[in-house]
Amino acid sequence: MSDLGTAMRRVRFIVSDVDGVLTDGTMGFDAEGRPFRHFNVRDGLGLALWYLAGGRAALVSGQGSPAVEALAKQWRCTDCLVHVRDKAAACRDLAGQYGVALEEMAFIGDDLIDIGAIRAVGLGVAVADAAGPVKDAAAHSTAAAGGA
Repeated sequence: MSDLGTAMRRVRFIVSDVDGVLTDGTMGFDAEGRPFRHFNVRDGLGLALWYLAGGRAALVSGQGSPAVEALAKQWRCTDCLVHVRDKAAACRDLAGQYGVALEEMAFIGDDLIDIGAIRAVGLGVAVADAAGPVKDAAAHSTAAAGGA
């Protein structure tokens, strides 16, 4: 079995960035200046199937908004951490809190702030349209771009 296959089989906890991974990276603003994002319901179905298989998941965002927190609640994420600058530390904290080894975690990211977390866990994943250095740091890149 390949190293990638081994890493995939070990994953028990998925941690995902939000903007650029669960969205296409664009952000709109309403008339009052509040940001809004569009999320793909297929990601929610994927998480529902992941939970049925016994997995856990968390959202970790460098930004934050009520929309991100509502999404995490709707998708039954174990945790939703917002305004996080050190995502590797967030992964270490989640691993300790839930008794999961970092090697049993996957992190999905797209931007430079995600590289530390991608390198810290057992399976680092970049979306197809991630920044070049993020793709270089990841063990796997998805076929689909963020938000797709």
